[in-house]
Amino acid sequence: MEKTIKITLQELLHAINILGDDRDVTVDGIDSIAVCPPVKMTPAGREHFKQALTANVNVEYSGNCVSDDDEKINQMAWDLLKALAGYCYADSYDQWFEGDEAELI
Repeated sequence: MEKTIKITLQELLHAINILGDDRDVTVDGIDSIAVCPPVKMTPAGREHFKQALTANVNVEYSGNCVSDDDEKINQMAWDLLKALAGYCYADSYDQWFEGDEAELI
């Protein structure tokens, strides 16, 4: 029986920074996407994605799955991960993830 650890998306992104390796993250019912360190966010990004960062994550040794009971939170988490991968407007990416105010999660 495989054990899982329940953490938040913010804690998962922090762990990805610590490990320093790309990780595939699956959002329940949506899709998977690679998260590549370093993961940084600005205060504006933290505010914009505040709810997404609280999404529940089930960490398994074979992968990570965002699986919140609230499907709206799952969608917000997916939107954050997509934006982090660059699937957003350049101005939004810069506002949320780049610049002098961006800090490692």
